[in-house]
Amino acid sequence: MLSHEIAHVVRSHHLKILQKSQLLDFGAGLLSKKLGRDNQVIQKVIGSGAEVCARSLDKSAEFEADRMGVVLTARAGYEPYGLPEVLQIIGQTGKDESSVALLFKTHPHPDDRLVKLDDAVGSRLDNIKDGKTLSERFYHLKN
Repeated sequence: MLSHEIAHVVRSHHLKILQKSQLLDFGAGLLSKKLGRDNQVIQKVIGSGAEVCARSLDKSAEFEADRMGVVLTARAGYEPYGLPEVLQIIGQTGKDESSVALLFKTHPHPDDRLVKLDDAVGSRLDNIKDGKTLSERFYHLKN
């Protein structure tokens, strides 16, 4: 999951959302000046646009972060199937459960993400046998 979030940073996905939001705010200011601030229709349209813009990344950004995350994990020497395993677990969770409700609102369904990952990666990572397991990831102090 961490490598998925690192991929968002590397690809500037969130920065692009902020830029879109600033552009929307600028356009809203121009419309308000032209049509008057009291125009409720304009305010509603602006509010809806801002909500859509701020809600989440588009699906392609999530799919890209998934692909990059798996590759980053493998290149760092870790077992690359952590993200697919988490997606399988989340996919079996009900959409209405509070622990994942926000995730389902802001991300594509885990099943769709798994299909895209399989299409992109296929069996290319099956030969990786030296990935570090959880117990091997941490430095152990000697007594």
